Amino acid sequence: MKNTNEKIPFGEKIKSAFGKFAESFLKFIRSPSGIFALFVVVLVLINLVASRAFVRLDITAPKSYSLSASSKEIVRTIDEPLTVRVFFTSNLNAPYSSTYQYIKDILSEYKSAGNKNFSYEFFDMNKEENQQLAATYGVQQMQIREIKNNEMGFKNAYMGMVVSYSDQNEVLNGLTSSDGIEYKITGAINKVISNTNALLGLSDNVRISLYQSSGLKKYVDGFDELEPTVKSAVASLNQKYEDRIVLDVKNPSDDEIENLIERFGVTTYQLENDDGSTELGTLCLVLENDGKSRVVPVRIGQGLSFAEDGSLVSHFNIQGLENLSASVDESLKALASNVTSVAYITGHGELALSDDQNGAAVLSEILSEHYSLKEVNLSDDDIPLDVSCVMINGPKSKFAETELYKLDQFLMNGGNLLMFLDPFDSNPTQNEMGMPNYVPLDTGLDTLLKKYGLTFNSEYVMDEMCAQTSDQWTGKTVDLYYAPMLESECLDQKNAVTKNLGYVMFFLPGSIDAGEAEKNSGEKVSVLATSSAKSWAEKENFILDPNYIVPPSPKDEKKYNLAVLVEGKFSSAFDAAPKDEEKSAAKSEDESEVESESEEKTAEESIYKSSTHLAKSVQAGKVLLVSSSYITGPYLGQSIFQNTGIFVENAVDYMSGNEDLCSMRTKGLSLATLDVKSNGFANFVKYFNEIGLALIVALVGLVVILMRKKRRSLIRQRYNPGDSREEAKPVMKVKTSKRGGQK
Repeated sequence: MKNTNEKIPFGEKIKSAFGKFAESFLKFIRSPSGIFALFVVVLVLINLVASRAFVRLDITAPKSYSLSASSKEIVRTIDEPLTVRVFFTSNLNAPYSSTYQYIKDILSEYKSAGNKNFSYEFFDMNKEENQQLAATYGVQQMQIREIKNNEMGFKNAYMGMVVSYSDQNEVLNGLTSSDGIEYKITGAINKVISNTNALLGLSDNVRISLYQSSGLKKYVDGFDELEPTVKSAVASLNQKYEDRIVLDVKNPSDDEIENLIERFGVTTYQLENDDGSTELGTLCLVLENDGKSRVVPVRIGQGLSFAEDGSLVSHFNIQGLENLSASVDESLKALASNVTSVAYITGHGELALSDDQNGAAVLSEILSEHYSLKEVNLSDDDIPLDVSCVMINGPKSKFAETELYKLDQFLMNGGNLLMFLDPFDSNPTQNEMGMPNYVPLDTGLDTLLKKYGLTFNSEYVMDEMCAQTSDQWTGKTVDLYYAPMLESECLDQKNAVTKNLGYVMFFLPGSIDAGEAEKNSGEKVSVLATSSAKSWAEKENFILDPNYIVPPSPKDEKKYNLAVLVEGKFSSAFDAAPKDEEKSAAKSEDESEVESESEEKTAEESIYKSSTHLAKSVQAGKVLLVSSSYITGPYLGQSIFQNTGIFVENAVDYMSGNEDLCSMRTKGLSLATLDVKSNGFANFVKYFNEIGLALIVALVGLVVILMRKKRRSLIRQRYNPGDSREEAKPVMKVKTSKRGGQK
């Protein structure tokens, strides 16, 4: 018999109670009510996590709602508060309402990527005080069309923003479209930061490295003055930039010099020692910060002077020390603000940067936000050390051999060549039709291009897919066959230069053969632009008048390459450095009068005993050949050339190492056009999009409703056959006779 008065230990009670609770809990969880409760708990936990985690997926092809790497970097490294004030009228009709929403979305991306110093604010433009504030910043009202109550009218609206940093403000007006908004915002942020302090946009101190080989001391005049001059320039700049510049002076070893050649393409010298041995030497001044670098234009130059006895003496000195502080400051600003220098070649009839009627003044203005075009005459000057891109735009006369050699060696050192060339030049002599004659241009650049695998043909490419105009006399539409209109399928959609572009208009283009470059395994060839399959070439005896141009039969038409990019390591077009004939002749004439009979080697002979000629690329370079210079002329300011202007800007960006700018500029420009063969098909697509899709959605919805109704009915018939919502089915009645039989 169990003793009911026996005392149960406390631990046993707890254990028993916990077991009963666990048993009850498991039973509850397995029940429908428990499963539902568990679902609610999980849902609440997911929402709590989601409220603290921000995740977005950008599925657009050009990544329109995602920031590029350069935009993220610039807002991540802001040192002082930067505010974006948006003055945009809300509740506007389409398409301005979508622009307003896009600005909100893209600024939230900037906020997520930026640090605590970045902020933005939207102002209610219905309030008078906000309108006055917008006016003080210079935000202008715009007049837009508005449809209201089936009537079209006009309305004044604000569509601008102001980027404020320190005491600098940058105003962006006319934001009527989402196209290129990230490009504009990032450009404005970059500009106000660089205008405030060149180094505020950099995440760390700037290191200036002076590489000077001690072996150069006995050959170069003023070598001992170099280091004190650099130290003095750095000390003066540190007063301005709060000691954020660190100087490092090095006597580089042979391995370090090889690294400098590979990274910066610096000039090297073979120095002969007293014992007959040789060593490698160099001299350069390099700025570095966070993976970016600039080479300050300091170099060894050669000069001639007369000795006391009247003989002509060659000597070497250091060039670039006269305004070293200003040169370093300019390089610092370029390093911080991404304002890049581009060498613009002159002296051969190229399009003049100062000519806004027939030259490239419009191009210079368009590029001025990010680039400084430095005019360089190769007959007198070398290509500056601080540029990575050389632009040759529409030359008409021949380059000298020494000029071609400078371009070739610039490419061998890892530089980039951007060429806008024309196949013909118009001759004032008129033919019997009263039209000018066109003669092939011989610039001498073919010497380089053929070595790099490109052939520029002397022919104009005509295209049936072209721009059109109206005849002023008849009013009929006239095809301008010499102005091809390149659709998206004619442009390389994988390369940053042409990605997302369509309807780029070329003018009087030639053709390019890239067959040899494609055979070279060390070179990557990208055909950026081609004409359509309805193209042909005119080589001679042609008249550029639409009324006299007749397309050939379709079998004689094909595509032609209009812009080709070659990247990689190249072989030099020269076996050795050519002699400057004019200087050599002058030197020989002077030296013949006072020729020295001494056979003793001079220091000058020793430093240049080994040539600095590069037979192959020490760094990968780029050559971009575009078959027309007309697309860089004053037409860029016209709306029909808008996409052509973007193509030219992207080409300069890509060749200058600013590929991110290409993607920012073309966001929202991608076109998904249909290849329409007839007007009937075009109308079908139009009405299908307007009406057909809505009808399909309505039909699908009706089918779903009927299927759900049928499913509910089946469920009720199975589990609740007596449900009043079900119609009673007719029952067959059976009559019986009085005798009990059936009828």
